[in-house]
Amino acid sequence: MVKLCVFDLDGTLVNTLHDLTDSLNYALNECGFPLLSESRVAAIVGHSVEYMCEHAVPPEHRDQAARVLEIYRARYREHSLDRSHPYDGMIEAVQRIKAAGVTVAIASNKPHADTVKVVEMLYPKDLFSLVLGRTSKFTIKPAPDALRFIMGYFGVSPDESVYVGDSDVDVQFAHNAGMRCVSVDWGFRSVEEILAAGATCITSDPAKVPELVLNGPKEGDAC
Repeated sequence: MVKLCVFDLDGTLVNTLHDLTDSLNYALNECGFPLLSESRVAAIVGHSVEYMCEHAVPPEHRDQAARVLEIYRARYREHSLDRSHPYDGMIEAVQRIKAAGVTVAIASNKPHADTVKVVEMLYPKDLFSLVLGRTSKFTIKPAPDALRFIMGYFGVSPDESVYVGDSDVDVQFAHNAGMRCVSVDWGFRSVEEILAAGATCITSDPAKVPELVLNGPKEGDAC
């Protein structure tokens, strides 16, 4: 029986790509570097903001990544909600899972303050029992530290838990914590990348997420 469902944020619950790209390109422009397309930003999002900025600058200028990061953080702090929005159907999907008696939470590599701000502004109040962004307390995903903390906090086992995410990092994160993963294909990674990471259940329909979380895939499902 599933007792806990933990969600990724960017690319799973909320489309934040426009605002991430805008703030990153602002920082790159300020530092005199070429701007990136949204597809390129999508490819480097998900590990950490440090990783994103390191891979956004030309390789020969990696020593400038810290400056890009500083400008990006300040810009994103003020513009994280300019165009970000929940993916259609995901508020309802989370509500259905919670209505089934499952505790719902968030574990993201996005800095904690930014994670909380986006969730508070775009999702119903008190929907999630715990919202955990990146902090210095835990090694970032795919290390399983944050998921193990959440499971311990609610007193559940990996067998009673499911993670929902959109990336290869999310698949590895769930597997490292010993829990089942439901992958979605509307986020920042291709289906090929998710499958290569070991995904066994991928959906393109938010309405199917509750059933996949609560009962797993059935025979004949795309998963």
